[in-house]
Parts: sequence; structure tokens; C-alpha cells
Amino acid sequence: MNDSDTQLPFELVEIIIFEFWHSEHATDDRIAFMTACPLINSLWRDIYANITSRDIYVPTVPYLFYLCDIIHSQKPSIYRPFLSKSTRSITCHVNIFKSNSDSAMFPYLVFCHLPNFAGFRKCFPDIQYIHLDTKLVPEPYYGPRKLSHRLIRTRVSIRLDQATTQIGDLPIDWCVTVDDPPDIDEVHPSVFEMSWMIFLCEVICDMTQYSWMLWGMHDTSTHFSAVKSSTCSGSARSFHGRTYYEEQSKDLWGINHRFQKAGRTSTSFKTFFSGLCDELRRDDFGEVTKLLLWKRTLGVDLTLDDERSFLITKHGSVVLL
Repeated sequence: MNDSDTQLPFELVEIIIFEFWHSEHATDDRIAFMTACPLINSLWRDIYANITSRDIYVPTVPYLFYLCDIIHSQKPSIYRPFLSKSTRSITCHVNIFKSNSDSAMFPYLVFCHLPNFAGFRKCFPDIQYIHLDTKLVPEPYYGPRKLSHRLIRTRVSIRLDQATTQIGDLPIDWCVTVDDPPDIDEVHPSVFEMSWMIFLCEVICDMTQYSWMLWGMHDTSTHFSAVKSSTCSGSARSFHGRTYYEEQSKDLWGINHRFQKAGRTSTSFKTFFSGLCDELRRDDFGEVTKLLLWKRTLGVDLTLDDERSFLITKHGSVVLL
């Protein structure tokens, strides 16, 4: 019996990869899938590249740099027919439900603190969203609404589909979902609203990681609206809000600059001159920027020290300070 006799049909392989890719998984499991799947055979490799290039997951900072490098170099890779022009979303999912050392915490923090996303828009011209997701459980003694041991999922969606090539104000949609919330009839409506307001104030600190770029999410008027318009579906209560991300003409560890360069496809003199001017205008040469490690407000503080921080090298390595 040859390989073609034992190979799964195209449709079944497509379903397997699609269902796994768009389901929740621990970062280590996703990395294992990303490593093994393209190695099975050419059918799995091609379907994997087609699906995963549309909705990119970033499990580590080095992987973010890897994407940039293969787009810039145009060297053969499993993604070459698909990457860049087919990308619709980039997602960073942090699972702190069972682990306090998820490697996805670092790219999540990077995305939270990026001053703008102009480089990503240049590199991925049809990108619509950057999603920042978390999955967590409050600490046992957490008070408001007796939410301890309740599974909480959060999402910050930075909308790039309405953005121009220049920096500007980007819409940010955010969502918080609580599994199996307490019965709303147990308390007076005013107490109910205040309890959820306190909850949102704290969980949004986790979602933004105290980033100035996402500070609009701390607007309590949007929290109040989210509580008033919250919805229940099945055994989950969801809160939604919108704010805006005011981009700034800066960079963080040259990440936007790298993607800006990777997105240049023309070799004309005008493009070369524009790129040279960008290099001369850069203000982050020699810059030593550091960010605080992941901090928790709605649960156990996962940092060893409130002042511990990290930085990213030009090769994409994470250095703890």
C-alpha cells in the first residue's frame, strides 16, 4: 500500500487543521502543532499554510520576528504563496488559567505598548484586526459578585481595517465574558451594577497591562454602558465596549520599522529614497526600552517583583532584567 492510499482526503485534513487552529489551546500545544503539522506531508503543509496565514497566532516574540524576516527575505517557506497579502488577523492568546509562565505573555505585552501599527498595516495590507486574548480565573478570595473560580475570557480587538497608511486614531473593541455568573436576581440592581463595575475596572487592568496606549479602556463611563448592556447567553455573561487608540510617531525596539521594511515590495528609486529617509528619521537607535513583566490585578500577581522588567533584543530574544 503506497502513501496515496493511506493519505487522508483533502476535505478531512482541512477540517482537522481549521478546527484546531480556531480553538483554544495552551501555547505549548499550539507551538507543537505549528512545528509538527507542516512536516506530515505536502498536503498537510499546504493546507496548514493556507489556513494559518489568514489568521496568524503569535505564541512568542521570536516568532513575530521570524514572520517579519521571511516576508522581508522572500526566501522559500511554507507560507510564501500566502503570507502577507492573505493575512486578515493576528492573535496573541495568553492562557493563565493553569500556568503562570505562558510565553505568549511577552508578545501580548509588546502589542499593548506599541505606539502605532503603521508597520503592520504596511506589511499586511489587508489585515483587519489584532486580537489580544486572555483566559484566567480570579484568586479564591476575590470579592465582587463572588466570582472566584469563575472562568473569564477577555479580548481586545484593535481594528486596522479602517485605518490609513499613516498614524491616526484606531477603534478598539473589547469584550469580557464570565462563565456561569451568579444569578442576577440575588441582589438589588444598584448593587449588581456596582459589583460588575468594580469587576470590569480590575479585569481591564489585566487586559491593558497598564499601557498608556490602551488607557481609553479605563474610562468608567464605558464600563457603566457595558454593564447596562451586558448580555447572557447560555451560562455566560458578556460585556462589550469601544474606545480609541491614539497612535504616536514612535517605535518600540524597532518592531514597526522592521515590518515597514518587510512590506516594501518596490525597488524603485522613490521607494529606496523613502526608505533611506525613514532610516535617518528613526529616533530609536541605541534606545534601551524596557517593559514591566506581566502584572495581575484580578488574581495572583505573577511577577516575582513589581519592578521586574524585560527588553527585546534586535534578534527578537527576550531578556529579563
